[in-house]
Amino acid sequence: MIRLTKVNKYFNKKKSNEIHVINDTSIELENKGLVTFLGNSGCGKTTLLNAIGGLDKVDSGEIYIDDDRITTKSNGKKDEIRNVSVGYIFQNYNLIEDDTVFDNVALVLKMMGIKDKKEIEERVMYILKRVGIDKYKNRPAKMLSGGERQRVGIARAIVKNPKIIIADEPTGNLDSKNTIEIMNIIKAISREKLVILVTHEREIAEFYASRIIEIVDGRIVSDKENAHNDELDYRLENKIYLQDMPVQKELIQDNVKVRYYSDKEDAPLEIKVVVRNNNIYLETPKGMGEGSDAVELIDDHYKKISKDIYEDYEFDYDKLIDESFKPHYTSIFNLGTLLVNGYKKIFSYSIIKKILLLGFVLASMFSIYAVSNIAGITNVTDDKFVQVNQNYLTINTAKLSPAFYEKYENREDVDYVLPGDSNASFIMPIDDYYQSAGAMTTVSGSLSDIDMVTKDSLIAGKLADSERGIIIDKMVIDSILGNYEVQQVGISTYEDFVGRKLELNRLGEFTIAGITDQGSPSIYTEKDLFIDILCNQPSKGAEDEQGMEDAESTEDQVVNYDLVKKNEDIQITSGSAPKNDYEALINENHRFEAAIGSDLDVKINGKKLTVCGYYSDKRQGDNIYVTAKMAKYYYIGSQKSMVLSPKDKSATFDQLSSQNIKITDNYENSREQYIDSIKKQVMATLLVCGIILIISLIEIYLMLRSSFLSRIKEVGVLRAIGLKKKDIYKMFVGEIIALTTLTTLPAMALMAYILNGISKVPMIGEQYLMNPAVFLISFAIVAVFNLVAGLLPVFNTMRNTPAEILARNDVN
Repeated sequence: MIRLTKVNKYFNKKKSNEIHVINDTSIELENKGLVTFLGNSGCGKTTLLNAIGGLDKVDSGEIYIDDDRITTKSNGKKDEIRNVSVGYIFQNYNLIEDDTVFDNVALVLKMMGIKDKKEIEERVMYILKRVGIDKYKNRPAKMLSGGERQRVGIARAIVKNPKIIIADEPTGNLDSKNTIEIMNIIKAISREKLVILVTHEREIAEFYASRIIEIVDGRIVSDKENAHNDELDYRLENKIYLQDMPVQKELIQDNVKVRYYSDKEDAPLEIKVVVRNNNIYLETPKGMGEGSDAVELIDDHYKKISKDIYEDYEFDYDKLIDESFKPHYTSIFNLGTLLVNGYKKIFSYSIIKKILLLGFVLASMFSIYAVSNIAGITNVTDDKFVQVNQNYLTINTAKLSPAFYEKYENREDVDYVLPGDSNASFIMPIDDYYQSAGAMTTVSGSLSDIDMVTKDSLIAGKLADSERGIIIDKMVIDSILGNYEVQQVGISTYEDFVGRKLELNRLGEFTIAGITDQGSPSIYTEKDLFIDILCNQPSKGAEDEQGMEDAESTEDQVVNYDLVKKNEDIQITSGSAPKNDYEALINENHRFEAAIGSDLDVKINGKKLTVCGYYSDKRQGDNIYVTAKMAKYYYIGSQKSMVLSPKDKSATFDQLSSQNIKITDNYENSREQYIDSIKKQVMATLLVCGIILIISLIEIYLMLRSSFLSRIKEVGVLRAIGLKKKDIYKMFVGEIIALTTLTTLPAMALMAYILNGISKVPMIGEQYLMNPAVFLISFAIVAVFNLVAGLLPVFNTMRNTPAEILARNDVN
């Protein structure tokens, strides 16, 4: 039983255009019979019907269905009650257009917990046969006529055997023939069920209803049991009663008999009739239609419709019902069905909609591009800024002195000291082929103690087994591998460098013994060679010169005599070799300018050098040769900084800083300088990529919103027949997941492949970063945005009642 007590509802409450659409209504409805709400359009009868069925809210009053007060129930509880106890028949049919007739009807059985496919098929087919639509069970709802659709709507309402059937203007969009047929079915159902019918057709109400409740301006003005003479004066549009036609004539000639009927006197008629091959052809005058194929000609007088017309409809549906089964709301989606239905929906898109999916593809590609660019430009890796050994500290002075240098060289907390910035260059010949004769490249790095290298840190080669064996860090090698000339001679891997020779002015050849990976752009050699290597660096552009001889032709400088004393090109012509501090051997070309024992203008450690002898040089060199100590002092004096290799970097840095020594952590300082240098570029990149990302995400949002708006009617239908909000969300989550995996995933995979190639290109590659983390972050951004953007319009719509959703007229 249904009971309403003082129910009120307003539209535009407390506004100038307020409408009291349900006005203090109190009624009781029994468990069976056909109750009709009768009234003109806009009187509030449909709103009252929606309130009873839980499709709409009321402002005050109470509504009970079998002692359940639905006005205080949550939306979820209302859905459960509507799902189990109420069947809805809508004026606009409200079917799932893309689903088949069978699926539209079977859906409500699944929602009430029936899982047995055989039982579902038996119940659905029985009902479809009873309403005369079983032959169309596999036809999509959108391909049915109006009358056929309404039959499906009736089947959906009654298949779950509800206690109450609510029919809102079920014949409003039908012709007279279908109107009678649908009403006959509804009347038959009302023998055992309560059917609440809304209509504005008084003749229909008075013929079929057992109780008529008239409504005017939201208020019940009449409530009475229907007493009628069991006849309906209702002419069917598809039937023509010949005996009632005003004009009736019969023309007979030979074996041709023509009967002529017309509703007008003296109506002129000229018609051509052709019978050929058992077919009849008619030619009618212009302006005269040919009528309808569905019209039935009845050679009789019109008779009113009697109640016998609906008594033929019998439903013995109860025999298919399992009395032990307790209907209960059941979600129609699990993880499997959620994904399967999602993919089915995507694949069923129209051609135009599938073409629009390219927008998702492009947006996804632009998204991962933006993330990759941002990651690349903000990914500050050591190889981008580290210029010396990461363990080094630098002390800066106005002018470096030997005494100051030796002070730190003798500290117990320092392994060794290097004047300058520790960077040194070697020449590597690459004359492997005739075409590359004389070719060379420079190998540059931060000089470091070879004892720092362990066997475990090697990635190619082995530890050095001689003084002339050196180890090079992979960071140094990586900077060379991009060199065109190096690639041309087939050097492409770390192993290709092992065993190759490096040359240095006056020091001869070194051999690359191995490649290490310690995160510093270092060249590891014996500590005893550091000063000689630094003092004998090749001139700028030496790799462009033709051969080592030219590379050794450096500018005039002070040189350690021990490095050339075995060189046959240099011979002492007078005096002796330097043996003591501040002694100098000069070219004999200067013998008239500086006699032996005289001082030179060149100073070391603030003291002038004294000539101890002359030499001749076949290569026309003009160097000043001194002892190893003086050469070291001279180089120290030419520098303004020195590099320390501390045993404990942090402790040494803190101690010297506390003494106001201008000390710098090379690693941190280089990192800060690099970050400062790229700040503007980073901001510009972030701005551009942010705009690209936002535009891409907006495009995705607009497409998802458009897709949802095209399905609001479907959402309203599902809510009206009892599907809970959470299942609506699940439905769209499945589609969003399917859409994301079908468009975003492959699009991002393709773009990731392209970006991975770009990231390896010199110069521009460092602006992009592509790795699994970047891919996953990009995919997560788009996937999460897809979910949020896709569910946002769903959320906004779910805030409305089912009736409000179905009433929307801004979308199809």
